[in-house]
Amino acid sequence: MATEIKWATKFGQVSLASANNAIARWMRGSTSPLDQKGSTGWLAELYGGVQTGDDWARLNIPVNEMPINHFKTANWSWYQTNAEVYGVNLVIWLHDPTDFDKRCEVTQAPSGSTLEKGAGWNAHELDTTVTQFFYYGENTTGSGLTAGTQYTWAQFQADTIFSHWTVYRLTLDWGWYSTGTFESAYVADVRFNNETIQIAPTGGTHKKTVVATKLMTAAAQGAGDVVSESSSAGTDWDFDFGGTGYITKAIVTHDAAITPRFSLLLFTTPPTGVLNDNVTNTSPVTADVPFYIGRIDCPAMLYDGTGDASALATPSTYGNLPLEFDAPKVYGILVIRDIATLVAEDLTISLTADMED
Repeated sequence: MATEIKWATKFGQVSLASANNAIARWMRGSTSPLDQKGSTGWLAELYGGVQTGDDWARLNIPVNEMPINHFKTANWSWYQTNAEVYGVNLVIWLHDPTDFDKRCEVTQAPSGSTLEKGAGWNAHELDTTVTQFFYYGENTTGSGLTAGTQYTWAQFQADTIFSHWTVYRLTLDWGWYSTGTFESAYVADVRFNNETIQIAPTGGTHKKTVVATKLMTAAAQGAGDVVSESSSAGTDWDFDFGGTGYITKAIVTHDAAITPRFSLLLFTTPPTGVLNDNVTNTSPVTADVPFYIGRIDCPAMLYDGTGDASALATPSTYGNLPLEFDAPKVYGILVIRDIATLVAEDLTISLTADMED
């Protein structure tokens, strides 16, 4: 009687990735219904954004060269903001363990009838006998399966060449559609081969820079005025970091020979204080205090020759850095602290943060 070779399942730490209009970030499921699922309390928020055919967000789960025939079960749950034409789908990444030039990704059709796609909580249990997977890759000559055609997972496991390959990564994808906007989906539970995958950031850090730009109107600003793009329909300055961390650097630039100081007041929700340009600042107002992160004070701007005026705030300058933020998106009000005349050119704010993985 043949003896089945045992293989020790080893899944690595989950990470997030996104491209183009999509965003992937960690968030806490602290309020219902997002607090209802998940073992760690963390959710992977996948925002697809405006769909142009190549906009996607995903969870990456490393796999320790699992023989393809050992991958038998998969379960995952996710919350969708809206009903969509696609659901959160599984992609199985394969290669020849003896020749890494030979590889492919086996994709579960995200529009398949067995994949839930409704607003609210969805869940999926992999059925290896359902026709729902197609593949594309490199150096797959000899396979009995045609790239782009849908098959069952069992057919991949029995294929002439793929049956000898191994799984090196599993991903759960959101996006890849050609039109419309995919709002956020929140992945809560993931289980492969009856092993629970921990959905949580790693505890490490990485740097991320976010830039916001507004076209100014030519105006003489008074000390303490809000600086925005319109004197009647001004908006806040938005910085979407896609996670939490500490702001460690701020740069303000403007194409004008000016030397004022600026302060950037930051909030975790859109502030309700004055947003219009060239109007005396009122923030933070009492209603916004629970969402007020703090302020970054920049030194006086400097310029050389005909170059843009700029100001740099870092932990080595006065300015309240590093500044912690606990929401993936922060909203700012820019206040000028000295009299100066702005010109009809872009004013740009660049914030760099140490992000929690």
